[in-house]
Amino acid sequence: MARETTARPQFRHVGRPVDRIDATGKVTGKTVYGDDLRLPRLLHVKLVHAPLAHARIRRIDASKALAVPGVEAVITAADLPPHHVNPDARAQVLLARDEVLFYGQPVAAVLARDPYTAAYARDLVEVEYEELPAVVDPLEAMREDAPLARTAAIREADRSEEQGHITVEAEQQQAQSRPSNVSSTITFRRGDVEAGFAEADAVVEGTWRSAMVHQSYIEPHVIVADYDASGELSIWSSTQAPFHVRHEVARTLGLPEARVRVTATEVGGGFGGKIYLYEALVAALAMAVRRPVKLAMSRREDMLAATPSPQAVVQLKAGMKADGTLVALQARVIYDAGAFPGAPVLPGCLLIGGSYKCPNLDIQGFEVLTNKVSVGALRAPGAPHVAFALESAMDMLAQRLELDPLEVRLKNAVEKGDPLPSGQPYPAIGLRECLEAIARTDIWRERHRSRQRPHRGVGLAVGGWLGGLQPASATVGLNADGTINVTVGAADITGTNTSFAQIAAEELNVPLEMVSVVTGDTRTAPYAGMTAGSKTTYTVGRAVKLAAEDARQQILAIASQRLEVPVEELEMEDGVVRARGRPDKQITFRELGRLTTGFGARYAPIVGRGAITARRQAPGFTAQVAEVEVDPDTGQVTVLRYAVAQDVGFAINPKSVEGQMQGGSAQGLGIALFEEMVYDEKGRLLNPNLLDYRLPTARDVPPIEAVIVEVPSEEGPYGARIVGEPSIVPGPAAVANAVADAVGARVFEAPITPERVLRALGKLQE
Repeated sequence: MARETTARPQFRHVGRPVDRIDATGKVTGKTVYGDDLRLPRLLHVKLVHAPLAHARIRRIDASKALAVPGVEAVITAADLPPHHVNPDARAQVLLARDEVLFYGQPVAAVLARDPYTAAYARDLVEVEYEELPAVVDPLEAMREDAPLARTAAIREADRSEEQGHITVEAEQQQAQSRPSNVSSTITFRRGDVEAGFAEADAVVEGTWRSAMVHQSYIEPHVIVADYDASGELSIWSSTQAPFHVRHEVARTLGLPEARVRVTATEVGGGFGGKIYLYEALVAALAMAVRRPVKLAMSRREDMLAATPSPQAVVQLKAGMKADGTLVALQARVIYDAGAFPGAPVLPGCLLIGGSYKCPNLDIQGFEVLTNKVSVGALRAPGAPHVAFALESAMDMLAQRLELDPLEVRLKNAVEKGDPLPSGQPYPAIGLRECLEAIARTDIWRERHRSRQRPHRGVGLAVGGWLGGLQPASATVGLNADGTINVTVGAADITGTNTSFAQIAAEELNVPLEMVSVVTGDTRTAPYAGMTAGSKTTYTVGRAVKLAAEDARQQILAIASQRLEVPVEELEMEDGVVRARGRPDKQITFRELGRLTTGFGARYAPIVGRGAITARRQAPGFTAQVAEVEVDPDTGQVTVLRYAVAQDVGFAINPKSVEGQMQGGSAQGLGIALFEEMVYDEKGRLLNPNLLDYRLPTARDVPPIEAVIVEVPSEEGPYGARIVGEPSIVPGPAAVANAVADAVGARVFEAPITPERVLRALGKLQE
C-alpha cells in the first residue's frame, strides 16, 4: 500500500494503521450473531413462499400444518394484528393478502417450537392460486401492451431507505394516476445535446445491460422479536440501521417509538442489503402469539425474497471533439425495480452525467416494475450499472480519436465547483488525483509491454459515489478508573468503532487501549443514522470528535480547579493532566474519575456530548485499472493484475480503508465476471444458492494494489470522506475495457461470461 498525499498532518492515533478492536472475537468464533440468541418460550418461523411470480390468492388451508405436533400457529395476512399497510411499500406488505407480486413472496408464516418442525409444516400449508400474467424483462414491461406487474397504480412510493444511501436535492416524478409498469421517471437536461453532437468529431452509442446481483453476505437475515406483557416490543436484528428499523416498525404497527427497542446484532455482512426487511412482520407475529419469535432465513429464502441489486439497461450516446473534449451525453437509464418501487434511478442518472464535465446533457431515467423480487442497495446502488456504460463509451471515443484513454479522462474529469446534472456543485473531490495516481501504477506504466503478449489487455475506468447524509450523536465518558467509554448508535459493519476509538484517543491524547467503544440499542444509545451511504465515519466520527473535545474541556476545567492552574496552562497526555513545565502540578484521569463518580463526589460525572447535522456531502471517487488475459477459444477472462486508487480524504485507519478498497474492488470483479440472478420467463429464480450463483473465489481475484489518495473534505473528521462504496463501481467497465483491449471485441452485458465473450468475437450466434 502506498499513500499518495505526502504533506499530511501527523497525529498520534488517527492516520495510523491499527487492527480492528473486535477482531479477536470474530477470528475465534466468539462473536455472538443473531441466530445465536435463545429466549424462553421461543417460537421459530418459516415463511410460506409463493411458487408463482404473479397470482391471485384464492384460498389458504393450514389445517394439515396445524395438526403437526410442535406447530403453535399458522398466520396469514388476515390473522395479523391491525397495522398500517401501504401497498406500494414492500416493508409494509407483511404477508401477501390477495395478490402475489413476485416468486418467493411470503403468503403465510408457520410458527413452531423448533425450526425443523416449522420447515416440515410449511410444506403442508395448502394455497390455491389463480395465476396471472407475469412480466419479467424491464424493456418488455415498458411496452404499452405489456401485462401489468400489479393491478393497482403506485401512489405512495417510500424512498426513505434510499435517502440513507444517497442524499441529494432532486426528486423523481412519482407514480402515474393510471396503472403502469413505469412507476417513476426523472429527467436532467443541460445545454443543447443535438448541437453538442453536431460539433463532435466522434460519436459512439450502445446499449449496456447489467444483471440483478445479490449482496451475498455470509449471514442471511436473522430477526428475533419479543412483545412482553407490559406492551414493550424488543427486536434483535442483523440490521445496518437500528433507528430506521425502530421508526418503520413503530409506524407500521402503530406503536410509540419509545415502546420499541431495537438491538443491532453483529452483522455478518451487509453491503446495503441489511437495512430493513421482515422486522415488522416478525414483530407482528410476536404480538399475535404473545411469545418470542425468531426468523432465521436460509440461503435459498434470502436469495428468493431479500432485496438484491437491480437489473439495468443503459442506452448511451456520447460525442467528443478531436482534442478529447466531451461535448454531448444522451442517456436513457432503465432500472428494474421488481415488484415494488425503490430502484436507484436518481443516483444512476446523477452519476452518468456527473463524472465528466459536459456542456450538453440529456438524461432520462425510468423505474420499471416487474414480477421479480423488489430491489435494494448493494454498495453504491445503481452506480456500477451506469459506470459500465459511461466508461466503456469513454474508451470507445478515445479509441475512435486515437487518444490516450487516461488523458481523455483527465481532460474531462469533474472538479470542485463543477455541477452535477441537478445543478448542485461539487465540493472538494479527488477524481483527478485518483487518475494521476493510477497512471503511476505498474499496470498502467507497463501496459504497452503487457499488450505484446497474445490476448492480453489493460483497461481503465473511474467511478464515484455521492454519499448519504444524516444527523448523528455520540457520548464520551470518563470512568472511575480513568478509562474512556465512547457510546454510539451506529452498527459497526466495517470497523468504524475502531476508528471512533482512534478519534477519541487522539482528542484526549491517551493510549488507544484506554478507550472502549460500545454500540448501544435504540433505547440506550445516542441517535445515529443508517450504517449506509458510506457516511458513518463522516457523520458519527464528527460527533465522536465533538464529544471527545467536550469531555476534554470538562476534564481540564476540573483539573484547573484542583491544581489552581489556568486551563490554558494545562496539557494532557497518557491519562495525566499537568501544568505545562511544572511536573509537580498534575492530576490523573483515575483521580478525576473518582472525583466525579465516587460517593459524595464534588464534581458531576464527565460526559462529553457530540451532536451534528450533516448537510454537505463529501463524494468519493476512484480510478481502477485491470490487466486481463482472454482465452479466445473458451471466452474465459482471467484478471491477472488489478489496482485501485481512491480518494478517501483522510484515512483515519489506513488498514481498514485499504480493506474497504480491496473488498469493494473484489465485489466489482464479481459483478464484472460472474454474478447474475437468472430468472426464467415465468419469473422464477433459477439459481437461488451459492452453488449456481457464482461468486468470485480466492483463485479468481488477483492481489489488488490499493493506493490511498487524500484530498481532504471540508467537514469530515480530520478531512475524512466517504470510503466504503466507490471501490465497487468501476470494476465491470475496467474489465470490459481490458477485454476489448485484449481481443478487439467489446462486451455490452455484465457479467462478462465466456459465452458473451465468444458472442462478441463472433464465435457464437444468438
